[in-house]
Amino acid sequence: MIDEKILLQELDEMIKIQQKSVERAEQGSNEAVVYLESRELAAYMKVRNLIKEKSAHGAATPLGTQLNRQKQYNTDRQKSEIRKIVTEIFDLSLRLQEMTDGTIDWIDWREPGVPCVYVEYHGATAVLSVKIWENGFSAEQRPDYSTMLFLDNPNCMIEAGYLKEKLMGLLEERRGSDNGKDDSDHN
Repeated sequence: MIDEKILLQELDEMIKIQQKSVERAEQGSNEAVVYLESRELAAYMKVRNLIKEKSAHGAATPLGTQLNRQKQYNTDRQKSEIRKIVTEIFDLSLRLQEMTDGTIDWIDWREPGVPCVYVEYHGATAVLSVKIWENGFSAEQRPDYSTMLFLDNPNCMIEAGYLKEKLMGLLEERRGSDNGKDDSDHN
């Protein structure tokens, strides 16, 4: 019989190594390599989560059942928090494009001083990719900020919080400046 604890320890080590590979790939700014490394990381994490789930089902004692319920409650709460902050990130990204009448319209991101936010969700790996060019998009320039949030990892909340604050700051700057769009009627 396989010892789940040893297997989970090995998987955790592989996940740490793969996270470093993803970070190195992001620094190299090669989208294809980042994507492949991210998929491999997601696969390791899914296997780890599957093993943990199957191990929990084996512990069907009254105490084990109670602990599993508490763990499920905590997991559901974490999922809810992740879902909430991702929705806020999408909302803030859209608000950067919002006109005074509340409609979403095209903005010339190449115009200096107009922040460009690129948000992409990868359903196969549960990853939210975000790139921000604070002073307008330029194909020759790397983004001022770039991250990949692995949503099946509760630790993504720290980076997601930082990202949310960054987007809120850009929105406040946009409201304070005149980029051809009067946004003063928004809270």
